[in-house]
Parts: sequence; C-alpha cells; structure tokens
Amino acid sequence: MKLTDLKTYKLEVFFIFALVILSFFTLSGNESTGNSAASTAGTFWLPSAVMQSVAALYAVFIAIFVLSLQNNRDNINSIANRIKPPLKIVSYTSAGTIYFNGLILIVFSLGAFSETKMKFMLFSSLVSMVLSLIAIVYSSMNLLSDVSGLKTSSEKYSAISNLLRGQEGNPANLMNKNRKDTDFCIKALDDENPEVRAIAAETLGQIKDPRAVDALLRLLEDNNSGVRTATFRALGKIGTENTVKPLIKQLEADKNPEFRICAIEALGNLNDKLAIEPLLKSLEDKVPEVRIAAVRSLGILGNERAEEALIVKLDQSNQELQKQMILALGKIGGKKAVEALIRKLEDKDPDIRKCTAESLGKLGNLRSVDPLLRCLEDKIPEVRNAAAYSLGTLRTNKAVDALVEMLAEGDSELRITAVYALGSIGSLRVVEPLLGILDDSNPWVRRYAAEALGKIGDQRATAPLVKNLNDPDPEVRWAAAEALRLLDKRNPS
Repeated sequence: MKLTDLKTYKLEVFFIFALVILSFFTLSGNESTGNSAASTAGTFWLPSAVMQSVAALYAVFIAIFVLSLQNNRDNINSIANRIKPPLKIVSYTSAGTIYFNGLILIVFSLGAFSETKMKFMLFSSLVSMVLSLIAIVYSSMNLLSDVSGLKTSSEKYSAISNLLRGQEGNPANLMNKNRKDTDFCIKALDDENPEVRAIAAETLGQIKDPRAVDALLRLLEDNNSGVRTATFRALGKIGTENTVKPLIKQLEADKNPEFRICAIEALGNLNDKLAIEPLLKSLEDKVPEVRIAAVRSLGILGNERAEEALIVKLDQSNQELQKQMILALGKIGGKKAVEALIRKLEDKDPDIRKCTAESLGKLGNLRSVDPLLRCLEDKIPEVRNAAAYSLGTLRTNKAVDALVEMLAEGDSELRITAVYALGSIGSLRVVEPLLGILDDSNPWVRRYAAEALGKIGDQRATAPLVKNLNDPDPEVRWAAAEALRLLDKRNPS
C-alpha cells in the first residue's frame, strides 16, 4: 500500500489499529481466580444487551441512509462527500462496539480474569455503547433533516454557506444543475433569521435560476436592510423581464438612498431599455451617490437619450460626477459624445483631462487623435500618460514621432506607456528607437521594448534581443526569449 493510500484510508487504518489494541488488552493478562465464574454470572447480560442494541440501531440508521439516497438519487454524485463520511463513522463505531463486547463475552465465558479487570471491561462496554449511540443518533438526525428539509436557521446558514463557497468562481459548478439546492435556497428566503434570508438571496444570485425571481421580488419589502441589499443584487444578476418593473417601482418609491442605489445598479445590470427613463430622472436626485450610480448604469445601457442627457449635465456637475459622466460617455460612444469629450480635454482640472483622455481612447474615433497629441504637451504627467496610452489604442501612425520623443522622458512611467503605445502601433519606423532603449535603466521599459519588437517582427531586433537574454531581470529575459520566438516564427529560414 502506498503512502497516499494510507492518507485516503486513514479512518480505516485507525479502526483496525484500535481493534488490535482492544483485542490485546481484553485477551491478555487474564488469570484463573476461584470466584471469577460466580462474579460474572450476573454480568453476561450487559455486553450482550449492548451488542443487540447497537445492531438494532445500526439497522435503523441504514434504513434512514437508504431513504436519504432515494431522496437524492438525481444528484447522488454531488452529495457523496456529504453523506459518505457519516456512514463510515457510524459503521466503524458500531462494528467496533459489537466486536469489543463480543470479546468481553468470550472472556467472561472463560472466567479467567481479576475482579478489577471485570469492572473495567463492564465500564468500557457502557462507554462503547454511549459512543455508538451518539454517532448513530447524531448522523440519523442529520440524514432525517436532509430528507425532510427540517433544518434550524443555523443549519440552513451553514448549508447555504457551503453551497455559496462551491459556487463562487466556478460558473460550471454542478450546483447550477441541481434543482434541489436551488429549491432549498428559495425556501430559505422565508426563514425567520435575516442572515439566512440574505445569504440565500446572495446564493440565488450566483445560481441565476429564473425560478427564484418571484420569491426574491417578495423580499424587496423585507424589514432587514441586509436582506434587501442582497435581493437587489441577486435580481440584477438573474435578469428576467419580470424584474425590471418592480425594480423601477422600488427606485421611484423608496426613500432610502442606499436602496435607490441598489435598484439603479440592478437596472443597469439588467440592460433593459425600460430603465432609461427612471435612470434619467435619477440624475436629478438630491443624493450625490444616487446620481453617480445613475450615470454608471446609463453608461452600461448606452442609449442615445442617455448620451444627450449626460452631455447637457456634464458642465453642470461637480468633479466626481463629471468623471463618472466622462467614463459613461466613453462607453456609449456616439458622435456627440466624442465632440463633448474633446472639449473636456481643455478643462482646468487635470483629473478631468486625464479621465477624458482615457475615455477617448476607448471610443476608438480618429477625430480625437489631434486633440490627444496636444495633450502630450500637458504639464501634468498623468494627463500625458493617459493621452499616450489612448494614442496607442487608436494605433495611428500620426502619433509615432510624438511618442518617440516621449521615450526620452525622465519619468519611467511615461517611457513605459510610450513603449507600449509604439508597440501597439507596430510601425517599422519605431524599430530603431525601441532598439535604443533595450538597455534602459528601468526593467519594465526593457521588457515592454522587447515585447514590442517581437510584435513588429523586424529582423534588425534579433541581435539586441539575444543580448537581453542575459538581462539581470527574469521578466526581461522571458520577454526577450518570447520576442525571439515570434521573430523566428515570422521570418523562418
């Protein structure tokens, strides 16, 4: 047997070891005594009764176990890890108890032991019975709870927490196909404990089963704030047509700004055009956080009316709201949005200029090239950096000369972005400048330069890249090796 097998069957190994020890203790050290037969005459019944009682209870447990299997026959593989360990523990405990008490009966029949040992064996018999009873009753109660669905709030919370941990980060989880687990979570929405209702709503949001919508909608009026928040988020993830109008109603009627924000976020995630009008109204909300949430959701929906409303509000809003509007317009991407954002490149606030430069790069409209080139002369490094990155995203040869000049910047962040942008443009004109910075003092500059040269695929980069295979930085060495592989692929000999 391998060591890994011992780890897998450690419970079985422990069981066998315990039986050997019990057998050795019970059968060894026995001496013939004159009164042993008489003293044991009235004690045979105890180990015999223990054996019969444990055997009867074990039979009941097996019946309950079979009932649980029948109840879970549709998802037997997914519950194996949950029900097999109790079966093993109960089986080994019962078998050990019966075996140990059988040994006691054998010793009693021989009548060859001291009175002290007799008392100890009788005490051990009672202890073994108690342990078996605890194992059988506890496991049977758990299985009956599983069959009947009768669970306390703490048991429900624990069970749903385990389901949620198995679901997070694993969209292909079997739980998506397990209707029983979904039904269990739906029923848990009616639990008296708000923590159970909240985690059940969260889990149903991860499952995304439309059958949960009606039950979740009822929780929108729940008295507990945590439950309502979890419900809003779950409805936003499930995304059926039946959820839009109730969420709009909650948005318009709820006086709590926290829940209005939750409703707005859920409507944005649902991506339904019916939400446009109420979200536009939310731009007038008195609470700044609500207005910000409305702007973000409008950016997701990407409607022309939303674009016009955001442009009108753009210059009338505070800094944070303006930044969110700029990001939203960058997602909507209409012609009017491009013109409005180009104007914001002249804003006095450097954060606004930076945010605008980033959004223009995402829009991919070449009308923004010249304004972004002018931003490369901005006094604020962060603005220049954002403009350089966006010019790389636009992949325009018109930006090559300005980006090459940026390679001489003292700020390494600017040099890194310039290298990345030049590599994205991919013009042969940038090969020589990139070769010149393969020995830059910053390892990130050297790495991105090697990656850019690999993308461009010019053979002039071969010898300098070979030299960088000895770079002290492992990331640079890896980038140089990968670039050489690409060069060899593009230029086979």
